[in-house]
This record gives sequence, C-alpha cells and structure tokens, in this order.
Amino acid sequence: MKNKLILILIVLMSTMIIAWNAIKFDQNGSDNKLVLVEVISSPHRSKLLRQQLDDFENRHPGIKVEVISLPWGQAFEKLSMMVRGGTIPDVIEMPDFWASRYIKAGLLENIQSRFEHSLLNTDFSPDLLKYAHLKRAQGLFVLPYGSYLRALVYNKKIFAAAGIKKLPVTFDDFVKVSAKISQLPDKYGFCFHGARGGAVFFYWLATTMNGSVEHFDNHHQSIFNKANVIEALKTIKEMYLKGYFPKDSINWGFNETVAGFYANQCAMLHQSPDALLALKKRMRDEDYASMPMPLGPSGKSFPHLGFIGWSIFKQSSKKDQAWLLIEHLLSKANNKAWSIQAGIVPVYTEVAKNIFAKGEHNQGWYKEIADDRWQYMINPNYLDGIDYFDSVIMIQSAQEMLLGSKTVEEVAAIWADYLTDAEQKWLKQQNKTSKNEPLNHRALNHQNQEKYNDSEQK
Repeated sequence: MKNKLILILIVLMSTMIIAWNAIKFDQNGSDNKLVLVEVISSPHRSKLLRQQLDDFENRHPGIKVEVISLPWGQAFEKLSMMVRGGTIPDVIEMPDFWASRYIKAGLLENIQSRFEHSLLNTDFSPDLLKYAHLKRAQGLFVLPYGSYLRALVYNKKIFAAAGIKKLPVTFDDFVKVSAKISQLPDKYGFCFHGARGGAVFFYWLATTMNGSVEHFDNHHQSIFNKANVIEALKTIKEMYLKGYFPKDSINWGFNETVAGFYANQCAMLHQSPDALLALKKRMRDEDYASMPMPLGPSGKSFPHLGFIGWSIFKQSSKKDQAWLLIEHLLSKANNKAWSIQAGIVPVYTEVAKNIFAKGEHNQGWYKEIADDRWQYMINPNYLDGIDYFDSVIMIQSAQEMLLGSKTVEEVAAIWADYLTDAEQKWLKQQNKTSKNEPLNHRALNHQNQEKYNDSEQK
C-alpha cells in the first residue's frame, strides 16, 4: 500500500512538472527562444531584420528569435495589452518618446554596465549616447540603433528658376529665400508640417532663436515666452499669411510634406534622412540636395534629433541572450546596412560620416554631424504628458495661431505655461525614488488611453 502511495505521488509530481513546463513553454516559448517586438516595419526593413536575425541564429546554435510586428498606428496600445496579458518580449524596438513612460513604469532593464563593457562602446556617437541617458532615468535603458536628425532638403530646379545661387545660411536667409521662391507661379518656399509630428519644427525654432539647446532657462521657465522666440513665431505666421507655405499645409503630416516636395509644389523640406527614400523613387537625383538647418542669432542651430533603439524587458528570463542579440544587431556592419535601408543616421561617428560624406543629397546631415555650430536637440520627453502636448495641444494651437483665432502671444503663453508646469512637477519628483518602482502595466496602459495620440514624431 505504501509503495502504491509513493507511486501515485511520483505520477502526480511528474504530471505537475509536465504541466508547469507546458505553461512555461506557452508563455515564453522554449528556453532558447527570444521574442523581439518591432514597432516600425516595412517589407524591406523587416526582410533585412530577418536576415540579420538568421545570421545571429547561425552564430548562436540553439537560439531562435521570434519577431512580433506591431502596426505603428496601434503599436503602443497593443504592446501595453501584450504586457498586461503576460506576453513579455525579451527585446523591444523602443522610440525615444515612449522610453520615459516605460522606464517610469519599471519595465525596462538598465543596460548601462553591459554597454560599458561591450565593444559597442567604441566610436559610439557621444552626442547620441548623451541623449540616450534620459533625464530621471538613472541609467541606460534604450540603446539607440540610429537617429532621425532633421535637415533641409531643397529643390535645385526651383532654386535655379527663382535665381537663387546662394543657399540660405541663417534664419533670415531662410525667410528671404522662401519669399523669393513664392513669387514664382504656383510655388511655395517651404513645405510646412502643420499636423502631428510638426512640433519638432517649433522646438527647433525656439531653441535656435534663444541660442541654447535647453528648453528651460536657469529658473526652469519655458523659453517659449522669451521675446526673441515670440518674434520668430510672428515671422512664421507672417510667412504663412503671405503665402510662403501652402495654405493647406497646416494639415500636412510627414507624407504630405514629402509629397509636396517631390511634386515640385514647395522648394524646401524639413525632414530626417528617411524622406530621401521616397524622394529617390520619385525625383531625379540631380534635382534635389540637402543643407543644414539655418543658424540663429547666436551663430548656432539646434536641429531636432529623434532616436530609436533596442531595450530589454526587465521581466525577461533571458537577459544574457537578449543582450547578445542587441550586440549582434548593433555591430558596425549591421548598423551600417540598417541605417542605409531605414534612412537613419548610424550610431557610430565614423560610419555616419562615411555614409553622409557622399553626394549632395547627404550634405546637410554631414554638415550638422561634422560642424560644432550645429548641436542636436531632443524634445523634453522626460516630462509627463509631453506626448499629448506635442501631438495635440501644440498642433491645435499652432493652427489657431496661423489662422488668426489666437494671437502669437496667446499661443506662446499656452505652450510656456504647460511646459513650465510639467517641468516644475518633474523637479518635485526628483527627491522621490523612482528607480525601484514596482512594475505598473495598468498605470502605463491607463496613461496611454487617457493622453496618448499616435503621432509621426521622428
């Protein structure tokens, strides 16, 4: 009888072990399977990613990488639902303007030590790395694989038709060139980006006119209420009213601005290198080129730098393998191929210079990378509610400013008050410990549903 009981116990224990392993497999796949989530995908981009992953699997026998592609428009919501439902990715593609929220929720692994002891630390862009260390993060939680640096693309044929022989260097030059081009029939000086994603232009304008990359003064007050910034906003409004921008461009997003450029409607385009992928398909190579963003009164300019990279989820049970995968994807050879395919600036200084030193199309970005008069600027993404401000409040009020239902001073006050209030709240949080906050999937998803509106920020 005793032997029968022992046998029954053994059978029960074996059954429980099998059941537990089955549950574990269902949740995480095999012990040697990594789950990677991509949130920006295209057929060519996803094909290159798969090739690099296949190479990784060949180099590390037994490890398999499963890719989950989330559609960009619903990626934030779908990822939050995945995490709440218990499907935990090991590696995730992380845009800069998501990172602060995921860090605050305690969902991302600090990879600072891994990076410092890695070969990836050789020639990694110091400027990009500085911005990757997000305020309040107290570590490195996103390792960029590239950046969306802004420059000006210009139409050489339209410039020639307007008799423009010298490229604009300063903001005043930019205004004068826009005016001259707009005298041509059915032509406009600038492809204004007035819809979601257009906030970066106003951040560039404010910092460049103020002569500092900082969004706040020494008293932590927003620079949008500075007199020189208000005057620059008045100039932009005047340019719109005088017809230097297409009238409907207040509703233009990324696709519309690029289309307005390759349709020869407007002569200058404020975009990141990925715009060149669309232009190459629709324009002759000799008809367009790029130049750096105009300099402000201080002799400096602060073009917007958006970045995207790879993160490891804190709950991943395979962090060592996940880091091996990130190291592989960020090898110089893979990063160069990825940057060319995706139209982004590589993370390695020499690789970036080698790519952008070639051809007129890349000269604007090359100048910004190589010349100290241009310094990178990133949105204050560490502030709570900044996504809602950038994609809704700023865009709606800017449109009201250009259409005349609000004055420039009123709009500048709205922007300055919101940002100053957010900055003051952030300062108060500095004395609180956020490093060891518990995982908060529900709070992250609630914050998203309440405030987040997907935008084309880059």
